[in-house]
Amino acid sequence: MLTIDRCDAACLHPTAVRPLIGRTLSATGAQAAAAWFDILADPTRARILQALSLTSELCVCDLALLLDLSVSGLSHQLRLLRERAVVTRRKAGRIAYYALADEHVRHVLADALAHTGEPTSRTA
Repeated sequence: MLTIDRCDAACLHPTAVRPLIGRTLSATGAQAAAAWFDILADPTRARILQALSLTSELCVCDLALLLDLSVSGLSHQLRLLRERAVVTRRKAGRIAYYALADEHVRHVLADALAHTGEPTSRTA
């Protein structure tokens, strides 16, 4: 474990490291962040999230049509995204509507797509 005393004795740049002691990501936090990014590691899920970022919500049938996916395959991915709190579901009778869970999801997705040069989201 790195302490301030150890930093002074064993560190090449203690003035750079000292302010960071205790502020780095824990193993548990790193696992949670990696699991979140794992969601985007699947091209189908990335396409679903990008499509949902273009609008306020879409029903499963419209989203399947838009992305040329089967309803059952799409539903499987949406269930996984919902379980990980990345999308929300609203039911109106037998129709299920999906939307991005919050602006954090929208921003992470937009940053990832901007990095690749892809269109990000709807214009405000």
